[in-house]
Amino acid sequence: MSREIFSLIVSCEYNSQADALQMRIVRVDTGEAMRLRDGSFLLRCSMIGQTMAQRCLIRHIASGREAYVQVGSGLRDFIKDCLLNASESSGHA
Repeated sequence: MSREIFSLIVSCEYNSQADALQMRIVRVDTGEAMRLRDGSFLLRCSMIGQTMAQRCLIRHIASGREAYVQVGSGLRDFIKDCLLNASESSGHA
């Protein structure tokens, strides 16, 4: 069975003078910097019934294209703890 792995390192840095977030994305296998298209995404994580499983929707706003990911209980906490500013992660979504 063939298995293809696509790995990226995403670095985020907030520039307070410009009030902008700078992102750098590098392919792990080649070290090549990747460029992203302009775009906006909706990320919605929800619990599935009484289980600890979470279902996450990722929607590309411009095209309406969607993908679903079903994961264990840690994804929402990971996003809140590692990606969001602490003052913005306390709200409910």
